[in-house]
Amino acid sequence: MPELKLADTESLKSGLPAWFDLAIGNSILQYGQRLAARQLLVNTLGNIAIRSHCPYWRREVVYTKYRGVSLEECGLEHLAVLDLQSNKLLHGRFRPSVGHQMHREIMRCRSDVNATVHLHPNDVISFFAVMRWQEMEYVSNDTALVMGKPPCILGEGVNIELDVSAIRQCAHDTNCIVMPGHGITSFGRDLSEAFHRAVAFTAEITRLITSQCLSAATGKSVLYTSEEQVRQMYELGEQVIYGSQLK
Repeated sequence: MPELKLADTESLKSGLPAWFDLAIGNSILQYGQRLAARQLLVNTLGNIAIRSHCPYWRREVVYTKYRGVSLEECGLEHLAVLDLQSNKLLHGRFRPSVGHQMHREIMRCRSDVNATVHLHPNDVISFFAVMRWQEMEYVSNDTALVMGKPPCILGEGVNIELDVSAIRQCAHDTNCIVMPGHGITSFGRDLSEAFHRAVAFTAEITRLITSQCLSAATGKSVLYTSEEQVRQMYELGEQVIYGSQLK
């Protein structure tokens, strides 16, 4: 193993090894602040994870924050890097929370997934605590385009942070896993995609709550998007949302 060298002044100040990818580290901080600005962070338990190939270690690694600090308060000194396969800590003072095994398992199951976002949004938890939906319905005509696939709504009490076995059964068929009473985990090819799916799903839940409150107040029924429209949106999402970026 070659001797580690500090890459630049910024790395030197942060005490980061030369192989640490500052662009990845800074993106976690940036998107953490974007989530905070949307009031989607609650205490220290939400997280972001990003997969990258590290030439120094010659393997795939995962960048994430360690346990005990909020994404809202996170700095480069609060980030950890772990081996994707072995979960060995390669950099950082502390390991991430136990929920990191959920992020790892999603990436292990989906080679196309390079980023995950885990949140505990108030509206999502409140909605599923009352409605107990097993399948998703929409009132908007755009959320399904962003999601790309139906969300996987787990049964009550299923915690994939503690038991990842359920991930293997649904990871290929969804881009967002919902744990009623706990929160959501969205994923994508990059952090931007995972972020947009997290905020789009949360926004849709807020629309559903508002629509149902208005329905109760006015006596008018909620107009949900038809199953056929939703199916078409899932199919067209790649072209409509990301088509200009495809080669």
